[in-house]
Amino acid sequence: MPSRLLIVDDDPTLLMALPDAIRLHLRDSVIETATSGRAALDHIKAVDYDAIVTDIKMPGMDGLSLMQEIQKIRPSTPTLLITGHGEHDLAIKSLNSGAYAFLQKPLDRAFFLAWLKRAIELRQLIRALEDSEARFRILADAAFEAIALTENGRVVDVNQAFLSLFGYEREEAIGMAPSEFHPAEFAEIARRMNLSGAETRYEAVCLTKNGVLFQAEIRGRAVPYQGRTVRVTALHPLAPITQNSQMTRRHPLESG
Repeated sequence: MPSRLLIVDDDPTLLMALPDAIRLHLRDSVIETATSGRAALDHIKAVDYDAIVTDIKMPGMDGLSLMQEIQKIRPSTPTLLITGHGEHDLAIKSLNSGAYAFLQKPLDRAFFLAWLKRAIELRQLIRALEDSEARFRILADAAFEAIALTENGRVVDVNQAFLSLFGYEREEAIGMAPSEFHPAEFAEIARRMNLSGAETRYEAVCLTKNGVLFQAEIRGRAVPYQGRTVRVTALHPLAPITQNSQMTRRHPLESG
């Protein structure tokens, strides 16, 4: 897929020369230009660019102000700032404000292109991760079983079936320990099974936010997710627990 770039500068000479230089090395790139920060915002609201290159010193909205707006609209898009003024303090301020790179005019072509290629690769990697996460969310929410992702003994994500089953909002469930979804006598086994590196299957009693108890089959395994390893746990309700029923515990079974 060709990369999409936006160059913002009030210098018409640079707006002609820089795209030509980029196309010599990034032949499939689609490059658009804007002569002011305000005009650039219209482009940015409409297009998800792979990278944005903007001058700092421009009349009206300068490059730093534009970058602040970019971070609100497109927070994952790398912004490269260029300037004809080599002040050290300005460079530090730019980088601390979130600039991907700070480059001084006249631009060293090889140096500029190296930074630009890195910025494009970063944005495309982030987009791929975002797409992967979106696909996971669609699949997880379409599942009938309650599914939770945990890392280091804490919930990092859950699907809609899990929220409906336990009665929590997503913001409440994320960050909780797996043991908190069980009564006290089942908390330790839930903790040990969640931290296990093996694939597990066992039955335990679960506890909803409203204090309702139910028996469930619980299966878990470690999987790669967004560049790291997390544990996926799926819960299948078996039967509600009434006041007169006996809570039974079955030893975990290694699946295989």
